[in-house]
Formats: sequence, C-alpha cells, structure tokens
Amino acid sequence: MGIMATKELTPQIDTILAAKRQALNERKSKTPIEAVRALASMQKRPLPFLSAIAEDDAVTLVGQVRYGEGVLAYDPVTTALDQARAGANAIALFTDESLYAGGLDDLVLVSRAVSVPVVSQDYFFDEYQIVEARAAGASALVLRASLLEQSKLRALVSATQRNRMTAIVEVRTPAELNYALSLSPYVIGICPQDFRSENPLAPEWLIRPLIPHNIRVMVTEGLHSLEAVQTAVQIGADAVLVDAALLEDPGDAAELQNILRRSYSNPF
Repeated sequence: MGIMATKELTPQIDTILAAKRQALNERKSKTPIEAVRALASMQKRPLPFLSAIAEDDAVTLVGQVRYGEGVLAYDPVTTALDQARAGANAIALFTDESLYAGGLDDLVLVSRAVSVPVVSQDYFFDEYQIVEARAAGASALVLRASLLEQSKLRALVSATQRNRMTAIVEVRTPAELNYALSLSPYVIGICPQDFRSENPLAPEWLIRPLIPHNIRVMVTEGLHSLEAVQTAVQIGADAVLVDAALLEDPGDAAELQNILRRSYSNPF
C-alpha cells in the first residue's frame, strides 16, 4: 500500500483515505484503467501551470474551490468563474470525500467552465486516480509527500508527467524536500503548519530557502489574510493559494493584485 501509517495522520485524514480507497476500488471494478486512459487521451492538452511567471512578474494567484464542513451553498462552477473574474490565474479544486463524493464530476465541470489551469488537490495514492484527473481536465496535481511512501511518490510523479500534467510535490520537512528534489518536479508545494502566520521567519516558512531557484514554489494551503499573502511573496513564492473569502471581497481582491505585483527582497 502507498499510504504511510505515521503519527502525522489524524483520524480525520484516516477517515478520508479509507473512504477514498473504498470508492476507488468500486470505480476500478466498474471501469478498467485502459478505458479511463482512452478517455484521457481524447482530452485537450493540459494548460501550462507555472511554466512562466505571470504578467509583470506577478506571483501567480490560485483561487480555491473547496467543499467541506460548514459549506452551506456549494456551487463549484459559479465559484470558479467568480474567482477567475476576480483575477485568479488558476483554480484549485479540493473536496473532502468523507463528506462529499462529487469531486471528479466537479473537476470535469470546473475545467470546462474556466479558461485557466485547474489544479486538483485530491488525496492521490494510486495511478488510476492520476489518469482519472487527466480525463476530467486537470492541468496539475498536488501530491502529498507526507502521505506516500517514497517509491509510491516517485511512481505518481512519473504518472503525472506522462499524462502531461504538472506535478506539485507538497513537502513539510527538509527530509521530504530532499527526496522530492530527486524526482525533478517542476513545482514544490510548501504547506506551513500555521498557514495564517504573518512572520516570514516563523519555523513553518523556513523550508523555502532550501529549494533551488530553478524550482517553482507554491504555497498549497489557502491563505486567509492579506498579511499572510504578503509573507508568502516576501519569501519568494511563485504561486499562492488563497481562501475564497479574499477573492469575494472586491477591496481585498484589488489589494491582492497590488501585493502580488510588488517586489520584495528575500529576508533569508
């Protein structure tokens, strides 16, 4: 099995993974991977993600469409379109399948509705899921090093690249980063333990200077404040994922664009 049974896995994540394994086995029993590959081969080429810095050297802004506990009215297509109109250069789709089983359907709908790359933030642990995401229109995937054995992570990065998508390898520790870099990913994702931290010298940000300059860096946890976004820009992130609320407020959305176009010196 590719999932690591570590003390880092919370009961909530264990529940999610168990639900996803069961759902995946059911899909596999109904549709062989060869059929999913055939469907994936008929899709348009994935849109490039972080292949170039955004216009005026701005940091890439990634909006998040998220279903989870506390969401009262969930309309992924409308949310994605609104975020793109508010200036998002890409859309990240996250669904918690312990509560909601429509993630793949939403990925299809969102990828067809918007003209920007769509990043799938699902919990990936099997090549079948990679091919499904390609068939559904994803341009990039977040692969979580903390949840995968090294051999499985290598296999999934390779599968993502074979399907012409961008592999974003999310790391939380220097050890995970060292192995991730050996896989030659185009993007490293950093996921601060306290993603709302406004202090650029806080421990959760210190992995950034260990990443070579030729590797793109994305903050893969939704930032909740303009101050946290500014911190991400200060440490040299190439892309930031922001909470939907920051794009819903016109004033915050305008200030976001200002922050992402500013040039800061690296504090390290």
